[in-house]
Amino acid sequence: MRSVFFTKPKRSTCAFLSHMIEQGEDVLSVVVDGKGDYDDAELFRICRSHGVPVADYADCDGLFEENEGALEMIWCNTFPKLIKEEWIRAASVAAVNFHSAPLPEYRGVFAFNFAILNGDGEYGVTAHLLGKKFDQGDIIEVRRFPYDCGKGSVAELVALSEEKMLELFRDVYKKYRSGEPVLTMPQEPDGGRYFSRSDFEEAKRIVPGEDPAMTERRVRAFWYPPYEGAYVEAGGTRYAVVSKEVLDALGARR
Repeated sequence: MRSVFFTKPKRSTCAFLSHMIEQGEDVLSVVVDGKGDYDDAELFRICRSHGVPVADYADCDGLFEENEGALEMIWCNTFPKLIKEEWIRAASVAAVNFHSAPLPEYRGVFAFNFAILNGDGEYGVTAHLLGKKFDQGDIIEVRRFPYDCGKGSVAELVALSEEKMLELFRDVYKKYRSGEPVLTMPQEPDGGRYFSRSDFEEAKRIVPGEDPAMTERRVRAFWYPPYEGAYVEAGGTRYAVVSKEVLDALGARR
């Protein structure tokens, strides 16, 4: 198939691209947002070694004009921008996004953190069609798996989800490549919740006098170095908070 892959350079997305190349996919372009920021990325090295062009999101109108009538699939994973409707329509077979959370419960960003914060007993990853809004297209499959978010860590949940996502991608990719019918199910527009960056920033803040159990969950939910975790604020300055349990866990892994 001839496709365009919208993504961000990460270990997991390198695995997506490598699988497509191994299967003989004609990747017309890999698209990233802010191409100049990723010159040394492993994803780009893979592209260079296999002759796959890399385009910036800002230049995509020209990309789709150049490949008018040739594009069959759009694949998308961890891409931060909304893909235009006219680009989606240009894919003659389908435009599919792989969302690293179960839908419709966790639309938007930072779902790993909120699942830990909420103490969920399971998690999941989703394949769905791209649509007019983020994470609201028809669902191809939600692949759920048990995970005790009440005791687990963001790092562990991310790693496990990336494994499940690659498995889901390979299975969905195989269906489209073989021409097998792919069934979809519409989402309820008002189902679930959309989590934004502002929700994320607010959720990291430890509220004075809050339940200690809530503070413990908040610390665990946002501990993901080198990124800022849960914090208290004093005099306009943020101070990171970490628990003894988190530090003990770090020591146990050394």
